[in-house]
Amino acid sequence: MSETRWATRPAWLAAAAMCGWCGACGGHATPPPETPVAAAVPEPVASAPPAPAPAPDPVEDAAPPPPTLQTLAQATLKGMAEALAAHDAKKVAGFFGDDASAVAYGAWEAHGRDAIARKLQDFFDAFADAKFAVLRAWSKGDAIIEESAWAGTMTGDFMGHAATHHPAGQLRARVFLFDADGHVKEMREYADGAGLAAQLGGKKDAPPAPLLPTNEASVHAASGVPDEDKLAAGGQWFDDPLGKGDANAVVAGFTDDADAWVSFAGKPATRGKKALAREIATWGKAFPDPKWTPASAWGIDGFAIAEHTMSGTQKGPMGSWKASNKPVTDWHWLTIAQPNGHGEVHHLWAYANLLELLKQTGALDAPTRRPPAAPRKTAPMVPVAPAAPVAPAAPAAPTAPAGH
Repeated sequence: MSETRWATRPAWLAAAAMCGWCGACGGHATPPPETPVAAAVPEPVASAPPAPAPAPDPVEDAAPPPPTLQTLAQATLKGMAEALAAHDAKKVAGFFGDDASAVAYGAWEAHGRDAIARKLQDFFDAFADAKFAVLRAWSKGDAIIEESAWAGTMTGDFMGHAATHHPAGQLRARVFLFDADGHVKEMREYADGAGLAAQLGGKKDAPPAPLLPTNEASVHAASGVPDEDKLAAGGQWFDDPLGKGDANAVVAGFTDDADAWVSFAGKPATRGKKALAREIATWGKAFPDPKWTPASAWGIDGFAIAEHTMSGTQKGPMGSWKASNKPVTDWHWLTIAQPNGHGEVHHLWAYANLLELLKQTGALDAPTRRPPAAPRKTAPMVPVAPAAPVAPAAPAAPTAPAGH
């Protein structure tokens, strides 16, 4: 036994040990040990069950994340479409910011909601039964690009023409830029004003009003992959070779069976490299010193969309328009290109207003002016649409074919 354990023995046990040692020496016999009395054990007292733990405070639902700018922008355009259908000019303008700007290149420009509402009301007064349809849309960041159509009957005066009660309409492309609250801060429109003027003037060779589709619009959203940045750059690639008049360099970036459509040409898309090369060569004779300047560009879901301006001197005829030898500055274009999987442009759509050019050359002021040439057999002004988008590998450049 260790000293520790010893030290813990009770006193009576230590005394008994001492007596035993004395008995061995002839002392008294050791008395039998006493039976210890069991200590009284208290009866267990039943305890009350523990109180239940208090219920945790209800957790408030986390606040939903704020809507993205694209969500706000798409809601804005949806509201605008409904207001357009109702011909409510003031409501449409309400979707623009206080200091917003809107421009239809070669036609009109407005700043602020009130001015935009007035322009819209003028249109609604002239085309009381106008209907609208979005054909395709592309969205990225603070931008949405729309390709749309409208058609109606001219029931009121417009663009200096008295009401004819004849059908009219346009295909157009519009760029919308949005502020942080989802209001439109800029709208830029590209449409065939020359064709519309021919319609309003009752010209026999005026392009027909577009047929409005009944199916839903084709919508494309950016995914943010690096290839989209390459697409955006590819959308501006043709500016340099077209400015140099190098038709071969331009068409080299197209597939053999490529098609290209121009909003003011008054005919279906041009198909094939050879036909495209001929049109670009004709364009080069009309403007031997063109300068194409890139502006904005987007790569979205296999499409390259770009805004450009063209400047130059009209030294040759354009269709039935004679050479003016006058300079043209900042003629606005928007191109939509769709490359194939090898980076060659398979489809191209180009939008511009021929009136923007003709106003600068003085052609509209000439008393003997003639309307732009149009094919004898007109076809609905519907741009060629591919069956399905094809993701590009390395985009080539889109180009705007020659004017007519």
